[in-house]
Amino acid sequence: MKKLLSILLTLALTLSLSAPALAIHEGEIGICLDGRTYYPTSLPVQVQNGRTMVPLRDLAEKLGADVEWVQEKQEIVMTRAGSTVTMTLGKTTADVDGAAMEMDVAPYAVEGHTLIPARYVAEFFGQLVTWDQEKQLVVVEEDKSVAGDSNLEDWALAMGAMLVRINYGRIEGFGGDGRAVPMSYSTTNGMSPTMTMAEFAREMLSDDWGITGRADLIETVTVMTTGGHNVDFQETAAVADSLTDAEWKDLIAQSGEVDAYMWSYTKTLAEKWGDKGILAWDLFRMSNLAQWGYVAGYVTYAESLALVEPAARHLCETFSSWEEAYENYLDGYIWWSRTDLNGQDVWETHRGRLYRSLRGGESAALFDDSLFTTGVIGLPEGVAPSLEELAGIS
Repeated sequence: MKKLLSILLTLALTLSLSAPALAIHEGEIGICLDGRTYYPTSLPVQVQNGRTMVPLRDLAEKLGADVEWVQEKQEIVMTRAGSTVTMTLGKTTADVDGAAMEMDVAPYAVEGHTLIPARYVAEFFGQLVTWDQEKQLVVVEEDKSVAGDSNLEDWALAMGAMLVRINYGRIEGFGGDGRAVPMSYSTTNGMSPTMTMAEFAREMLSDDWGITGRADLIETVTVMTTGGHNVDFQETAAVADSLTDAEWKDLIAQSGEVDAYMWSYTKTLAEKWGDKGILAWDLFRMSNLAQWGYVAGYVTYAESLALVEPAARHLCETFSSWEEAYENYLDGYIWWSRTDLNGQDVWETHRGRLYRSLRGGESAALFDDSLFTTGVIGLPEGVAPSLEELAGIS
C-alpha cells in the first residue's frame, strides 16, 4: 500500500497514559474517546456554565467531521456522514440538518481557538457522552445500542481482521485501534506528520481505492459486493475451460513465464473452488472499506454495518467456516497479486501464517464458526438504510 512501508503509533498520545504522563496533566480535564485518553494540545479543556468546552478540532475532526469556519457569519460548520451541524459563536442555538437545537452554553473563542461544547457536538453526531468525575474525563464513545441484537459487527470484525492487522491495528475494535489514536508512518522522505485516525483512514481509502467521500465509498462497496475481482477470475477460468488440449498448449507456449503460470493457477483454483471462485477475497475487503469509511467520517456506525450486511450474507451462504473462507480469501489474494507460490502451500505464505497466528492466539474467539450456523442478524428496522437504499441517496 502507498505510504505504508511501516506504520507506527505516535507515542506522544499513546494508547494508555503512563503515570508520568498523567502527572503532567494533573488537574486538567481530558477526553476519553473510544477508551483512549488524550489531552488537547492546542488549548486545555475549559468549563463554562457547567459544560466542558473543547478546542473545535480536537474532538470534531477525531470523529471524522469536516470542519469549516465561516468568518462573515462567525459560524462553525461540521459535516460528518451526510449530517451537518452548524454552531455560531456566542449563540446557544445550533442547526442540526436544518432543525434548531437548543444548547445551554454557546461556543466562544480564546486565544485564536474556538471552543465548542463537547457533549452537544458528540451527541449531535450520534455519540454517547458521560462524565467521569474521579478521573476528570469527558467520555465519548459510539452509541452501539442502535445495532440492537444484530451480529453484523461480529461478521465485520472477523472478515476484516487480516487487513486491519496488516495495516495498523487492533482487530478486536471496529475500525481498528479507536479514533483517538494518532498515526504517523514512514515514507521515502522520512516520517509523515502525525494525523488523526480519521485522516489516516481517508488516506488509505484515497490512495488504494480512489475513494474520497461518502458517495465514492457507497458506490465502491455496492459494485464490489456484487462484482469485483471474482468476476474477472470467473471470466478467465471460463476461457481456460473452453480451450481444447491443443489450444491450451498453444496458449501456454505463447505466454510469458508469469502469464503461463497464471493460466495454470487459474485452472487449479477453478477446479478447487468451482462456483465459489475467489469470492471471499472481494467480500472480506468490503468489511474493511465499511469500517474505514466509518472511522473516516463518511458513514455512521449503523450505516457501516448496513454496508457490510450483503457481503456477510453472501459469505454465510457460500462458506461453512472461517477456515474455508480464509483459504478462499488467501487463494484470491495470490491470484490477484499474480504471485508464483513456487510449490508453497497457501497457508505457508505470510498472510496464511498470520491468519493461523490470529486464529490460534488471543483473537481466537473472533473467528466464531457458530456465526455460519446462526446466520446474519441484520439491524433493527429503520436504524439505517440498506446498501441499495444508501446507493440511491448517497
